[in-house]
Amino acid sequence: MNYYTIGLAGHIDHGKTTLTGALTGVDTDRLKEEKERNISIEPGFAPFQLSDDMKVSIIDVPGHERFIRQMIAGVAGIDLVVPVVAADEGVMPQTREHLEILSLLGIQRSIIAITKADMVEEDMLSLVQEDILEYIKGTGFEGSKIHIVDGKSGRGVAELKDSLHSFLINTPSRNKAGALRLPIDQVFTLQGHGTIARGTIFDGELKEGELVTLLPDRLEARVRQIQTHSTKVEQAFAGERVAVNLTGPDRQQMVRGQVIVNSNYYPVTSTIDLSFTKALTMSHDLKQRAEVTVHIGTAEVRGTIVFFDRNTLEAGNREELFCQIRLHEPITAKKGDRVIVRRPSPVETIGGGSILNVAGEKYKFGAETIAKFEQMMKGTPAEQLEQILEAEQLLSKEQVMQQIGLNEEAFRQLEDDDHLVFIDGGVTSQNVFTRVVEAIHKNLQAAHERYPMRKGPQKAEVVQELKKTYPKKVIDTVLNNQLQEELQQKGPYLSMRAFQPSLPAAWKTRMTKVLKHLEEQGVNVSPVDRLIDEEQIPDPYKTEFKNYMLEEEIAVKLTDELYVHDENWKQTIASLKAETDQAFTLQEAKDVLNVSRKYLVPILEKLDNEGYTVRKDQERYWRVEK
Repeated sequence: MNYYTIGLAGHIDHGKTTLTGALTGVDTDRLKEEKERNISIEPGFAPFQLSDDMKVSIIDVPGHERFIRQMIAGVAGIDLVVPVVAADEGVMPQTREHLEILSLLGIQRSIIAITKADMVEEDMLSLVQEDILEYIKGTGFEGSKIHIVDGKSGRGVAELKDSLHSFLINTPSRNKAGALRLPIDQVFTLQGHGTIARGTIFDGELKEGELVTLLPDRLEARVRQIQTHSTKVEQAFAGERVAVNLTGPDRQQMVRGQVIVNSNYYPVTSTIDLSFTKALTMSHDLKQRAEVTVHIGTAEVRGTIVFFDRNTLEAGNREELFCQIRLHEPITAKKGDRVIVRRPSPVETIGGGSILNVAGEKYKFGAETIAKFEQMMKGTPAEQLEQILEAEQLLSKEQVMQQIGLNEEAFRQLEDDDHLVFIDGGVTSQNVFTRVVEAIHKNLQAAHERYPMRKGPQKAEVVQELKKTYPKKVIDTVLNNQLQEELQQKGPYLSMRAFQPSLPAAWKTRMTKVLKHLEEQGVNVSPVDRLIDEEQIPDPYKTEFKNYMLEEEIAVKLTDELYVHDENWKQTIASLKAETDQAFTLQEAKDVLNVSRKYLVPILEKLDNEGYTVRKDQERYWRVEK
């Protein structure tokens, strides 16, 4: 079964509601206020089955100029539009604005209906038809089939139904396999049921009992019941008109414009970049950073419009341009979604466009930014993603699909692109990956140059510094990759693979003399600071040099003052083991080593600390049998 939505649009009192009733048998003027005024305030919806494998919802959108916002909400999810023109009035202002808005929304699949045919002579019908043909000439509606009908008498209704069926049978149905997206256009309370949300499913499917989220407010809810045109169903699909009984949020928390989703696929944003088309009906110039009203799906949000190649958008001929809108409230959107932009005062449609990027940033004014937008619009998905990653650096799979507007299959095709790097469920660009490699190398080389006697900086320090610029997941992936190739890690320390700690060239000779003195002095060593001072090694190098001796296992630290050369230390242990029993006293050790208590006590305590010996009362025991 395929599901479609048809929208009837046009000037007030041109017979949209009557025609809807003739096609479906449903009166969409359902509200008390609508009955009193005989106009549709909220979009009215009626079921319409054209064939056994095709279900259709007809939307009767409001025609009064005061209700353009409701009209936009009504047509947001339609697959085919039927512009309605009354035979006794012809093309009227609201007809023009509706067609302009439909065109700006990218909805140009149309069949035109001339209504109230029985109210005029045949000559008038011909004139109205000529008027319509002239008006749509050069627009996306040019070539649309025109039907002459009368909703009250039924004239031409059967032929119109046939045309609608023929048209839709060749129209691809909406994406049932995609992630659920259900913009809410009506919310109300029904006694005994609770809160009901209505809308047309744009993508995916909705199931009874499943957990869903209302964006952008991130409200959790559960689907208690689903109805399509008053019929209870267990699941509904893209293209269907549904009423959803939700549990969880309070009635006051649910409003038109929210979007029901069941995944993380759809982002929440407050800044959108647009490929924008100026409306022909725009009559007043618009200044840079002017306040505007943005209509997207069923949502209506205020924001500030920003241009990058001008400071004023002048009224006049149709024009294509790029702009950004910084919204005062967050919305739910994805790349490719269509929007309408209106001026709050004086109220008029400024234009509309397609979202290029749902994660807009602050760009420079000028040609560089325009070129970036052109690349977003014209580039391949991989090229578009590569450009976005220049700013974002790392995106999850869901974010990639959102911002580029890809399905699962298109996303998988990106995996073969050499310009992209896939990281644990995310994606970065080869350029970003290379920059992180270069940043790590630069960080390590600077550390090696500044501290040549160290093993290198601690890995955690390197990561912490790079996190100021790059995502941690990218850094970790680069490090793991580079540790296989150009880097090495010893304990917590990170270094270039070819690097080995060494004495600084400027002080190598003097430091070597200190090491020679330690080697010659055995365990009766002079205080290490005195040896260093005698060679006039500057203070900034003292601590570095002492740490170097210990880290490189050139010397062993007995106390803060006493450093013993490693070879002498090994010889001391060997001599003591060879000339004492399994248990020995301090005096016996003194006799073997022939050193004063100043050296003896630190030596024995070092043996204890390193696990060679264990002290019990006045004796020490070798831990390993001799």
